Amino acid sequence: MATLTETLFALPIAERVAIADRLYASVPEDWQKTVDQAWLEEAEWRAAEMETDSSTELSHEEFLAGIDIHRARQ
Repeated sequence: MATLTETLFALPIAERVAIADRLYASVPEDWQKTVDQAWLEEAEWRAAEMETDSSTELSHEEFLAGIDIHRARQ
């Protein structure tokens, strides 16, 4: 028996986009503001860290390799 996720991914793209739009629209605005603020704070923290210690920076290739490693572990 297919899971809900598998069923949704089997839908045509236009239907998936319409469902995604409706789901996103259902998220309370204050929740999104909280999430956006958390991401902004994280980005600012990481930027400050890179300014003080450039050894924490990754090249584009290193970043992508890290994503590949993470995906392989899933």
